[in-house]
Amino acid sequence: MIQNIRYFDHAATTAIDTRVLNEMMPYLTENFGNPSSMYQIGRKNKEAIHLARKKVANVLKCNPNEIYFTSGGTESDNLVIKGIAIANKRRGNHIITTKIEHPAVLNTCSFLEKYMGFHVTYLNVDSKGRVDLNELERAINRQTILISIMFANNEIGTIQDMEAIGRLARRYGIYFHTDAVQAVGNIDINVKKLGISALCMSAHKFYGPKGMGVAYIAKNVNFVRIADGGHQEQDKRSGTENVAGIVGLRKSY
Repeated sequence: MIQNIRYFDHAATTAIDTRVLNEMMPYLTENFGNPSSMYQIGRKNKEAIHLARKKVANVLKCNPNEIYFTSGGTESDNLVIKGIAIANKRRGNHIITTKIEHPAVLNTCSFLEKYMGFHVTYLNVDSKGRVDLNELERAINRQTILISIMFANNEIGTIQDMEAIGRLARRYGIYFHTDAVQAVGNIDINVKKLGISALCMSAHKFYGPKGMGVAYIAKNVNFVRIADGGHQEQDKRSGTENVAGIVGLRKSY
């Protein structure tokens, strides 16, 4: 650890907890098997992933088969927003977000506008960073398929009225995604009660390892994977799983 440093930027990242690191170490050494393999060390790692999936589902109050492990919050936001947009383009090509989202959301929306023919409405916020629910409702049209509004802002800390936004999304039959990277670990979250269709989080915000994220995607959400490859993560997120990172995420919460 760097000496004589007083660290006050835990919203940016946290140091990995020693207990988390100790839990991870066996999966970086002797338990190195590929979870998709048939032999013992592979099956053991697959079970470790299963236990972590159950833990995260318990935290978010959802089903384990609605949890997908990723490389972090940025990948999760891309997976959700692009996956939903592409899968539902025939139904509509309009997305609503805010001007104060994390670049993982803003740049993903910009990509969809520039290359995929989507239209995005970027909502203003008030002086405290809050979304005007009336403005949000006025922005909805027949082509709107997704609302993406972060749970807690990473710079000013504003917490949006997620339950009200969720009710509005349900009323119009629109998917509701939230970047909850700054919220998970600080706020008790019940995705079903809040009407959240998809949620993204990252382990390094609560003393877990960097490069480890989660996407919650409700089973009723129509979305497609955006990276082709193997059939990991219920065929929705290809790539050999980061077992040590997944174990660390499980331990950190």
